[in-house]
Amino acid sequence: MVHKFSRSMAFSGILMLFIIGCSTASKVSQYYTGDDKQVFALIERLRKNPNDKEAAETLPGMYRQAADLRRQLTTQAKTTLPPGDRYMDVADQLAVMAKLYEEIKKTPAASEVVPNPWDPTAAIAGAKEKAADEYYNEGVQFLAYNNRPYAAKAYDMFSKANAAVPGFKDVTRQMSIAQNLATIKVIVNPVNYNNYGFGYWGFQNDFLQNQMVNDLNSSTFNNVKFYTDWNARAQHIQGDRIVDLNYTTIRIGQIYSNTNTIKRSAQVQVGTDKANPPKPIYKTVYATVFVTTRVMESRAVLQCRIYDMPGGNNIMFDSFPGVYNWTNNTATYRGDQRALTPADWNMINNSYMPPPSRSEIADRLIRESYNLLLSRIRTGVSFN
Repeated sequence: MVHKFSRSMAFSGILMLFIIGCSTASKVSQYYTGDDKQVFALIERLRKNPNDKEAAETLPGMYRQAADLRRQLTTQAKTTLPPGDRYMDVADQLAVMAKLYEEIKKTPAASEVVPNPWDPTAAIAGAKEKAADEYYNEGVQFLAYNNRPYAAKAYDMFSKANAAVPGFKDVTRQMSIAQNLATIKVIVNPVNYNNYGFGYWGFQNDFLQNQMVNDLNSSTFNNVKFYTDWNARAQHIQGDRIVDLNYTTIRIGQIYSNTNTIKRSAQVQVGTDKANPPKPIYKTVYATVFVTTRVMESRAVLQCRIYDMPGGNNIMFDSFPGVYNWTNNTATYRGDQRALTPADWNMINNSYMPPPSRSEIADRLIRESYNLLLSRIRTGVSFN
């Protein structure tokens, strides 16, 4: 430890800037005591008016009082807080003194009355080193249990050690080991498309398995990672949870046509009589509208089972529908067009448009059912 501190003395100025920067980021002001605030106020008075005699006379005693209280607080932290946390709290407390040191040094009038302020640079570095060492040792002890819950605790400890002193010992490697042990591995098996291959439905490739793995890995599941079955085999990963996807139904419907006959009539003006003033003369006109309705109903049902290994207990087992209904109305008419309604004209002017292709419909059904499943997993499934 001595040789580290001697090096830190050589870089005292650089470390001080680093510590102050970190302290600002961590809102060091939350650790200010009433004494600290008074010292800062006195320094500010001397910055604005170097001839402020009262501030110059009060500052040395108030600074000693603040420093003594800080020593008491750091001593209490060492005895009341858990390992690691206690020394990080010491470092945070000392960061206040670092801020006071900085303010005094850059204020000549304050530096004149407090010529040797407490420089806690080496003490902060030492406290963080001790914190990292205690966090690291806690992590090693948790990791020795060799199970998932304690591995998660170990990862947390190693992360704290790395935050206290980046790159401490072999903490990066230990974090990787702990994270791997703490992570639940979920294997997503290939999709069963209703006892047919995906090519039967017109797909050029089976996108759904990879889509699910990518979507779920981008979700906010703690300590959970998803793999395709082939990816897991390639990495020699044994799954903790298994996802089976099975389309129990994929039905692309046929087009059914039905023609209805609608009788229309309307009163239309055909002229006026010879009265004064003239009165309109109306005539009833007739037309027959022949409406052809074409309908195609398609549906799919995606069944998903999520279970643990090796017990095989279900975490989720449910079905998710996909529905696509296509309708097309066209019409012709016979008779007097003046009897037709605007709705009639819409159908008459509507040319026949064929439905989407088989593969487009299947794609819609699969994406709709998959999105329902994905929403359910994200909001209602715990893999822990």
